[in-house]
Amino acid sequence: MRAVSPGTLKGEIESFLRSCRLPAALEQGEPPFPLQPDFFALEARQADVLLEVWDDKRHLARRIRSIEQQRPGRLQMCVERFGGKPGSLTLVDLDRPQNAPAVRAGERSVFLEQFRRFVSRQFPRWTIRELTNGADLCHTLSPSYPRALLSRGTHAVAALAASPDHADHALAFGLIWLDHLRQLHRRLTVESLALFLPLGNHKTTCLRLRHLNAGRVRPLLFLYDESGFEQQADPADHGNLETQLFPADEPVPRILCGPEAQLEACVRREIQVVDAGLLPEPVYGQVCSLAGLDRGLLDLLAVDRSGRLAVIELKASEDVQLPVQALDYWMRVAWHARQGEFRRAGYFPGIEIRTTPPRLFLVAPALQFHPRTETLLSYIDPAVPVERVGLSVEWQHRLRVVFRAELAVRPDGR
Repeated sequence: MRAVSPGTLKGEIESFLRSCRLPAALEQGEPPFPLQPDFFALEARQADVLLEVWDDKRHLARRIRSIEQQRPGRLQMCVERFGGKPGSLTLVDLDRPQNAPAVRAGERSVFLEQFRRFVSRQFPRWTIRELTNGADLCHTLSPSYPRALLSRGTHAVAALAASPDHADHALAFGLIWLDHLRQLHRRLTVESLALFLPLGNHKTTCLRLRHLNAGRVRPLLFLYDESGFEQQADPADHGNLETQLFPADEPVPRILCGPEAQLEACVRREIQVVDAGLLPEPVYGQVCSLAGLDRGLLDLLAVDRSGRLAVIELKASEDVQLPVQALDYWMRVAWHARQGEFRRAGYFPGIEIRTTPPRLFLVAPALQFHPRTETLLSYIDPAVPVERVGLSVEWQHRLRVVFRAELAVRPDGR
């Protein structure tokens, strides 16, 4: 820190702001506050510089005492809050990529506090034993999802919230958090998973919740709006299945390339390596629409000799979302099968398609199944017939199965 006059301090701040394309003020626990022309003011006073920033929702006023540190696109200052409390305020250029982590950290701090209010209102007689958004790579816990452990006596609830950008991935991380707490707090009965999702970004999760193992988890759903108001919702009342079956003779555009497309070609060519009961042809790709969902997977549809459908999800690289994303496609194929629509749409000519729920195969190189795949599968309804098929490392040259495991059974049988 350098002792300078208020006039000099004001000049240095103004010089920094002129160098920024998108200047903003960052304060811990608050979202970035853009400094837009005509919406902020700097005034040199007798002992300090007064900075005021405002918009139609917020107002910030800080007395700047000194500059602590300056780097390209970043100016950290020592300030005084109301009541004379010391603090720190940082001016950043949002246009510079190196400032993105600090901006994300600020946004996550704000969301964490919002989440604290959610759980306090919805569980008023419960104790918040843990509240965090810290990263834990060892246990696959993402900083994008604030999470909590609530307890009352020996009963406990695992809670997790998601922002609109991360809502569709919330269930997988919520189940991982639930399982982690059960392993960590064995004296507690962690019976429920409470998910706090943004209204309008909840339908995908609602559909998935219907296919969880009711004997292993009791899901609770809370929806919050833009104003920060949340209320409990019944998953059965939200998320009608939206699906369309493409005609069998209609070409479906392929959107993936590289290892994913190569794996699809290999499996198509040797489909009976996946399961000897599957008919070698025809094999269809992506026959159902999944509007609004981000699909990083390739899926195939085959049929066995008895007329039972088989959904085959392919993944060439590790992806923790594989089980729940595969569920999205399976539930749509199952719905069309119950309606008898595959025959009317021209699929598998000459074969009587059964209305039995289709089998679901998760196919990937054996070493590319995410370590949490078994955990997630253990929470899926046993009525969903899932089988993992692990391929050898040389799958690009020779398709060979090195392990098979049903649902959450480990490859070694445990």
